[in-house]
Amino acid sequence: MALLVPTAFANVPEPVTKTDTIRDTASGAPNGTLSTRLTYTNATADAVASTGETIGLDSGRVFRLTTCVAHHLYGQPPVTTCADRTVDTRANTAIVYTYAPPVELAGQPRQRGSAAWGYFTPYAQVVDETGGTSSLVAHSWPDDGLQGAGLPVAAQDATTAALPLNQSVILDRAFDGAINTGQPDSICSNQHIPSDGSALPAGVSTSHPAFAGAPAYYEVGLPTGAHSGQAPRGVMLTIHGGGWLLTGIGSVELNRGEADRWRARGFETVNVGYRACGSSFDDVAWFYDRTRAWFGATAKLCATGDSAGAHLALLLAAMRPDVYCVVSEAGPTDLSTIQTQQAYDPATGTLSQTSEPRWVHNLGAAAFGEENLTLYSPAARAAGSLKSTRVLQAFSAGDPLVPWAQATELRDAMLAADPTAYVDNDRLALGGVPFVHAGVTQPALDEFHAREEQLVAPITSPTVALDRR
Repeated sequence: MALLVPTAFANVPEPVTKTDTIRDTASGAPNGTLSTRLTYTNATADAVASTGETIGLDSGRVFRLTTCVAHHLYGQPPVTTCADRTVDTRANTAIVYTYAPPVELAGQPRQRGSAAWGYFTPYAQVVDETGGTSSLVAHSWPDDGLQGAGLPVAAQDATTAALPLNQSVILDRAFDGAINTGQPDSICSNQHIPSDGSALPAGVSTSHPAFAGAPAYYEVGLPTGAHSGQAPRGVMLTIHGGGWLLTGIGSVELNRGEADRWRARGFETVNVGYRACGSSFDDVAWFYDRTRAWFGATAKLCATGDSAGAHLALLLAAMRPDVYCVVSEAGPTDLSTIQTQQAYDPATGTLSQTSEPRWVHNLGAAAFGEENLTLYSPAARAAGSLKSTRVLQAFSAGDPLVPWAQATELRDAMLAADPTAYVDNDRLALGGVPFVHAGVTQPALDEFHAREEQLVAPITSPTVALDRR
């Protein structure tokens, strides 16, 4: 849609206010308003979204009210800020009228040139959390999607703005909210996982001079067992998954088992966290660059991850020329093609559904911007440094989210770039032993672990150990 705005100066449009109706999910009846005010400077735009005390909540319940504002500038990952507020009406006997928290997203750059676009997406929702369950009871997302939800930003030296087309990849399910849902044009927002309270494993530290000023929580682990006290064979970055949106200490703690396995093989480990969404790769690259600077140019540095973490590990190898090896456990390799590839359908026992791969595509689009997905796809960048990295890809044969075709696509791209490239694809038999996205058999898991050993077998020279102060 086009938006005409009067101007006070040549390239500073007057403020614009947009009002969206918050509607009950079940009935569609209006239940509040979300008002967003857009203001400009010469080069930037600010958006403030608020509801006022317009939202009616039933008595006897516990609700979480959320407001988000996202900004998407063409060619850049979206930026999002959200705020939550819990309202307990269990002591009330009548409807309570209240507000979702106001949110401001300030200083966002205005685009340059007529071919580019930029827009804000304000959004508010109400979730009933009574009894420990969650259900969406009201939200501001309109039936026409982005065309109704978005607030276009005028480019520099312009006074009109238009929204891009709605995202075309549709999910096979009813609308379930616009935050971290994979719905078309949905918003990627940080989902913090708190610590589980477990003690640090022996030989693991959360503070190291190599990572002063780190953007996220991390754990550095020393070699264990027969390798304890020795210089490491190499360094392994372990990268957690979670749709590019899970963050926090708890996410890193979930990866300790992976780190422990590599420590027992004589590796130093850097078990890294990262900020959510579009910041995820930048943070992983930050940890890698600091690790490289600390160990030196000759150190063998590798990365392993699961799901979104595996994607980030592969992307790291595509963007850094000196990654020695990558272990990808169910990692997407091409976010621009995954939506058309068939994954395992538990109902039929065959590779026959695209519903979940479309969801993964949309999570990637929310994190990085749909127009940027080729840039964030390791398979599309295999002709670069990735072809020189030793790669092991492992998928459960029953993976419903990431199709096996993602593994073969990366393999084919690497071999096309360099017929001597080392890329080992391991499709693990479906079974009851936990793996990424689906279970596997114990013999298949044992074989995968053996192939990990084969991947790193050429590493024979010890590297300089991390400072143990």
